[in-house]
Amino acid sequence: MKKLFLWILIPVLFFLTIALLLIKLKEYKQPGISPDLPDSEDSGVALQDEHPVKETTPETSSHSARVAIIIDDIGNDRKVFRKFLDLGIPLTFSILPHEKFSSRIAEEANRLNYEIILHLPMEPKSQEKNPGNGVILQNMSEDEMLRQLRLDIEAVPHITGINNHMGSLLTEDRTAMNILLQEIQRKGLFFLDSRTSPDSVAYEIAKDLGIKSETRDVFLDNSPDIEYIKGQIDKAIKIAKKHGEVTVIGHPRKQTIAALREKMSDFEKEGIDIVSVSEILD
Repeated sequence: MKKLFLWILIPVLFFLTIALLLIKLKEYKQPGISPDLPDSEDSGVALQDEHPVKETTPETSSHSARVAIIIDDIGNDRKVFRKFLDLGIPLTFSILPHEKFSSRIAEEANRLNYEIILHLPMEPKSQEKNPGNGVILQNMSEDEMLRQLRLDIEAVPHITGINNHMGSLLTEDRTAMNILLQEIQRKGLFFLDSRTSPDSVAYEIAKDLGIKSETRDVFLDNSPDIEYIKGQIDKAIKIAKKHGEVTVIGHPRKQTIAALREKMSDFEKEGIDIVSVSEILD
């Protein structure tokens, strides 16, 4: 009787073990792209096509000061992208190349008259960070850099410009940035230096080449704390009032969306226009 019980128990345990392994494999997720900043929100939840889109063209009014708000790291999550659309303000979406929804999000944003730029992956100093698909590396030859840049540009339709994703290493390299920026100039695109390194030479070289360009003034969400983000919005408002314009970068965080929703009326109260980044280029 004991032998019979063991003959029944062993196959049952075997199949249970296999089943548990299959469940774990199904739940396993590949490591995602690292954001420009630590601890970026990334739900990875795709949105179904039937979700209604708010068909609102962003409006601006005439004020003396301007702020451009760029949302980086777009391309993996249509749900969070559409939550930004629901704010109804003229954001600029910086879209990563070769991601699941890169092209479709670009088409949708263009249809709704939002500005789109390429969020170009560049090599960071930290080897622990993953810039994602289409990254341009410092040790690439000139031909390899140009080939990758062209592929990345083709991957995101309707772009008017480019900003760097990561790139704390590459944007300090004069040779590499000259190669890339000359091609960006040939393509008729502008360049926004995200300033992921204080020693970046990208903006300086872009200006020397005569490329329409800008540099980031404020990161909204170094911290996911909503009070911190609101404080950064206040900082951006002060800069805009003092200098006439300010360029800020945010990321796909639920806290960033909530902070913008709560604070966007402050721009109106302070007489500051929210505009596309191409409207404040040097």
